[in-house]
Amino acid sequence: MDRKQDTVITISIIDKNGLPKWGHLSELQNELDAGKIMKLPYDPYAKFMIPEEKLTPKEIEVRDHAWSCISDIVDREPSIYAKSERFQMIKDVCKRKNKGKKFIYKYLRYYWMGGKKINALLPRYRNCGGPNKKKNPTQKMGRKRITTIIAPELNGVLVNEDTRKNFDKYTRTIYLKVNRRDSVKHTYIEMLKECYGIETKIEHGVEVPIIPPYHKIPSIAQLRYHIRTRFTRQKRIVAREGKVNFDRDFRPLLGSETLKATGPGQIFEIDATVADVYLVSGDDSNQIIGRPVVYVVVDVWTHIVTGMYVGLEGPSWQGMMMAIENTCMNKVEFCAQYDLEITADEWPCHHMPQQFFADRGEMESKNADSLGKVLGIKLKNAPPYRADLKGIVEQQFRTLNLTLQPWMPGAVKKEYMKRGGPDYVLDAKLTLKDFTKMMIELILHRNNFHYMEHYPLDKALSKDQVRPIPRELWNWGIAHDHFLQEVPLDIVRLNVLPEAEVTASSEGIYLKGMFFGCEELARQGWFVQGKSIKTVIAYDRRCMNYVYVKVKDGRSFIKCHLLDKSSRFSNLSLEEIEMKRFEEKLQKNLYKSTLLQQEVSLSARLEKIKAQAEKRADIQRDHSLTKTEKKANIQPGRKIERDKLRIEQSFELERLVEAELEENEANTNNQVVETYRPKSKFDILSIARRKIEND
Repeated sequence: MDRKQDTVITISIIDKNGLPKWGHLSELQNELDAGKIMKLPYDPYAKFMIPEEKLTPKEIEVRDHAWSCISDIVDREPSIYAKSERFQMIKDVCKRKNKGKKFIYKYLRYYWMGGKKINALLPRYRNCGGPNKKKNPTQKMGRKRITTIIAPELNGVLVNEDTRKNFDKYTRTIYLKVNRRDSVKHTYIEMLKECYGIETKIEHGVEVPIIPPYHKIPSIAQLRYHIRTRFTRQKRIVAREGKVNFDRDFRPLLGSETLKATGPGQIFEIDATVADVYLVSGDDSNQIIGRPVVYVVVDVWTHIVTGMYVGLEGPSWQGMMMAIENTCMNKVEFCAQYDLEITADEWPCHHMPQQFFADRGEMESKNADSLGKVLGIKLKNAPPYRADLKGIVEQQFRTLNLTLQPWMPGAVKKEYMKRGGPDYVLDAKLTLKDFTKMMIELILHRNNFHYMEHYPLDKALSKDQVRPIPRELWNWGIAHDHFLQEVPLDIVRLNVLPEAEVTASSEGIYLKGMFFGCEELARQGWFVQGKSIKTVIAYDRRCMNYVYVKVKDGRSFIKCHLLDKSSRFSNLSLEEIEMKRFEEKLQKNLYKSTLLQQEVSLSARLEKIKAQAEKRADIQRDHSLTKTEKKANIQPGRKIERDKLRIEQSFELERLVEAELEENEANTNNQVVETYRPKSKFDILSIARRKIEND
């Protein structure tokens, strides 16, 4: 640059054949100010600024030789930048150094593009070899085989285009086959067997291909090199493991799941697992009831456990429903059910989130629709086999199981599976209530005291010196920005219960063979005869004493009780009711099968009476009477017949002798009173089977 002359000389660092160009410094400055050109924040040639001791003798030799050729002319500024003068200088150097013009121009460009530094003349070995370019060598590449010590021809074969095609074919059909995980060695052997056999022979009754000597066929090392250079590691893993497994187990882990949310309540993760412990009955410690199912609800942003449920409802909507209900429940009242006294600050979670994130299971059922339609909660499910996308709640399960294991008799331990080892099932001592109490204690401890060392604190949290403890993050988030919503507990329960569309008629609201009603709906005229109203109800399948008519789009409800005509279903679950109705239907069908014979018998008896009457009428018929004469004597005939019946049916009372009275009393005392004992479903089916076999 020459500021006095307003002159600048530049050279392109992109154009391989670039040469110095003259220009005005003011124009360059204007283009910089206007943003048409920009100054690079780094020097692309800084990689050549290497200390002398790190250079190889060959690199130093090449650099110094190039510098000796151009050092005499590069300092002749500004003449060297003028085209005509530069041509004459290069011509003289070529004569003196016995070099070609291309050689001199090459190193002049290196020198100018590299910032006029001597190290810019270092050789560009990284450009040698043509990376990522297909090569067609005329002789075998790579290091020589050790067998060349014996004879040079034992060095091996050249990998040509035909060999590459064989490599590609068997790599794709065997090595890269999904879920097979065949080794390179197996791929290599199969390729030799099918492509390099020159003849066959019979060994043990099997036709075996004969391959050429080892030095006349490609080596397994050449196949490995082809696979490694032709297919990237990601392509190999995706092809062999599948895209789902790659995304779950091999994907880059550059982000943080916590950063999916920006505040408390934006995302709650919910999931279930079978606890690693066997429990016993609360009524009988000798009765083992198996392993409980644990549901946990975790806030993504704070990692605080907002809800939980421990029960025997195997991962299903019933358990999910209880976990969601617990999420918005007052935790002081909840802990009091298990004789634990806490303050509201120790577990301040009684809210519903903006979004639930769950597995492709319970949340995909129709039972979850009301959460989105009525409460406005978004429901999102993880893709299949991608439990890693709910890593926070999955890690909670692992931590809870491992932490509680030393205090849980009957805990599942892998080392117990050894032959002769103790049976952990027989060690079971905890009841469902005991285990739930343990879970609550551990959740309270983690919510209030667990220090998350790897939690990604942002600037705002760091500025306010918030420690990465779930409860502190929760309190800070609520004070600043949150997505939580408070919903009355009954409304949450209403919208997590199963629902059904039913019809209300004069008999009441009908659901699965039961009738329900209430005074409020009767006052509104729902049960007027001739009127039929369709409505949506919610019901608790665990006890069908009540149903709840949804009103105001699920924001309110009317409670209806089981009517007296359906009282036989009182205090029964829906499954028990369905079983009872099945038994009634079975009994009805069994009775109908015997009723047919009775109806046939009745028909025969009635037919006999009819025939006797017709026969008697034919004998007594007076053919001389006309139709009018027959009708004229109905009333007189009726009076005669009535008087006759009165005499025949009149009572005549007599005293019973004492012997008859004593006999009647004796019979009464000896009479065995039979009581009704209901039959089980198996008894009913056994009776039906015997009747069918007898028929």
